[in-house]
Amino acid sequence: MSFGWSVLFGFLMALAAANGQTELSIVSRADWRARPPNGEMTMMTLPLSRAVIAHTAGRGCIDDQSCAAQVSSIQTYQMMRMKYSDISYHYLIGGNGLVYEGRSPSQQGAIAAGNNAGSLAIAFIGNFDEQPPTDAALAAAQSLLDHAVRQGQLAENYQLLGHRQLSATKSPGDALYVVVQSWPHWSSI
Repeated sequence: MSFGWSVLFGFLMALAAANGQTELSIVSRADWRARPPNGEMTMMTLPLSRAVIAHTAGRGCIDDQSCAAQVSSIQTYQMMRMKYSDISYHYLIGGNGLVYEGRSPSQQGAIAAGNNAGSLAIAFIGNFDEQPPTDAALAAAQSLLDHAVRQGQLAENYQLLGHRQLSATKSPGDALYVVVQSWPHWSSI
C-alpha cells in the first residue's frame, strides 16, 4: 500500500473509531458448520421493533475455535433436546468479538415463549451474572445493532430490552443487564 493510501486508510479508520463505529465481523452459518433447520418457523416482517439481549448461561469462549464450537453445541442442544427447528437466536456474540449468524432475522426466534414476535434475539455466549462480557463482545453488540438498523432488520426507533423483561429468567445475567441499560434505545417497557 502506498504512503498516500495508507494515510487515507488510517484517517478513515480513525474517523470510524471517533464515530463509535467498529468493524463488524459476522461468522456465517456455513463457517460455524450449522445444521440446516429441521422444521417450519414462523416468519416475521422486517424491520423488527425490538432487540432482546440474552446470554446463553453456559460456558463462555474467547477464541474463534471455541466460540464456533459453542455455537454449534448450542444449536445441537436446542434442536435435539429442546426440539426447536433451529438455534433459537438470530445472532450470538463470542468473547472474541465475533458475531455468529443464527436463524434468519425474518424467522421468529425462540427465546421468550409468547414474546418472540417482532424481536431480534441476540445472545452473548457465556454466563454474565457476575462479570460483563469482554469489551470486544460489547463493542461487537453495539456494531451489530447499528448494522441491523442499516440492513433493515431493526426499525430506527427500535426498543432494546433484556431477556428477563419478557420471560421469567435471569438472562442476560445481572452484570450484562446493568451494562445494557446504559445503551441507546434501552426501554424499561
